[in-house]
Amino acid sequence: LANNHVAMALVPVIYGIAKKTKLSYSKMCLFVIFSTTIGGACTLVGTTSNVYANTALLDSGLQGLGMFDFAWVGVPVMILGGIYLILCNKMCPSYVEEVPGSASVLMEAKDTATPEMKRKQMFVCVGFAAFLVGLAMDSIADIPGFSPYFFGYFIITVLYFLKVAKSKQFFTSISSQLVLFCAGINLAIAIIKVTPLGDVFSTFFINAIGGSTNLYVITAILWVGTVVMTQFMNNMACAGVLAPVAIGLAEHLGADPRAMVMAIAMAATSSYLTPMASGTNQLIMPFTNLKFQDFAKYGWPLLIINFACCMLILPI
Repeated sequence: LANNHVAMALVPVIYGIAKKTKLSYSKMCLFVIFSTTIGGACTLVGTTSNVYANTALLDSGLQGLGMFDFAWVGVPVMILGGIYLILCNKMCPSYVEEVPGSASVLMEAKDTATPEMKRKQMFVCVGFAAFLVGLAMDSIADIPGFSPYFFGYFIITVLYFLKVAKSKQFFTSISSQLVLFCAGINLAIAIIKVTPLGDVFSTFFINAIGGSTNLYVITAILWVGTVVMTQFMNNMACAGVLAPVAIGLAEHLGADPRAMVMAIAMAATSSYLTPMASGTNQLIMPFTNLKFQDFAKYGWPLLIINFACCMLILPI
């Protein structure tokens, strides 16, 4: 699932835990932001930056990345990053705070689901499992005419006719703000591509790489340049803007464009130092008392872990 949706779904749960334990809910929210980010980096659909980076490959007529291709780097980052987040949790800022009075608390809910609700839950679970199977099949084998996304829309249609939810619920679950935000990001990427600004990014990386053909040097420069840029702009836009640059560089150097695009995607996902670096950071920030510097204080070791894994694995 998309990491920003998972993080949002966990906010009421965090409030419930905080109410029971008197722990800082801001601390737990930051933990969830970073946990969903490193977890989402393991799959194609886990973060929007991965999706946008892959779209650049498809738009260039190249073979896209599969559902689990990101796992080669993402899983080591998730394991090492998870160990750090848990063992070094004292580095995560904690605040003396009370759960907001208007917060919906799920921890006290003990109502037994009705048979009708259980039936709907079963249909949703089966549909979601089928969608995951479709994504896995698309990643493992090239099936002519099969698209896991259209397959997902088909599953939603089936759930609609099974009356899992009312038609109004299906349509209101699509956030108009999210649609407009994605449209704005796409417009910004298109403008950068057709204006000299895209050439500026390309020239910067080419000059930084120089005449080197060492894949470790190239990966390091791409990663560092992207990770600096993504701290000051949304990582989805950063991946969408820089992935075409990586593809152009790969063609120029005779390297595998998918490895270079993955370096861009993994660096763009490393949105740990500022609140504006990703949609997940921006979405959860209003539910907390976190300060700007809290992200950098707890997040900088995750940058080192991500960089080390990318440098050791991607050139290979």
